[in-house]
Amino acid sequence: MRLNFELPEQRVNELKALQLETESESMKELFNSAITTLEWLVQETKNGNEIAAINEDRKVYRVFVTPVLGRVAKKRQRQLVPAGAGH
Repeated sequence: MRLNFELPEQRVNELKALQLETESESMKELFNSAITTLEWLVQETKNGNEIAAINEDRKVYRVFVTPVLGRVAKKRQRQLVPAGAGH
């Protein structure tokens, strides 16, 4: 299947920079890597886990939040509430 996307020039430049940074051989490889990462992020969120960047030396813990993962987390919470709860 072939997919076509309309992206602003700035976003295309960001993708090209990511391709170089990650040494991805193609945009397809970059896209597949991004999809694999998103699938993992979604599954972890569905499992009730937070995704975070942790710097143990500085004792810094930053939770990774995106609109997509926020919606997945809210959906999980709705599914955990027993029918009729809160009424």
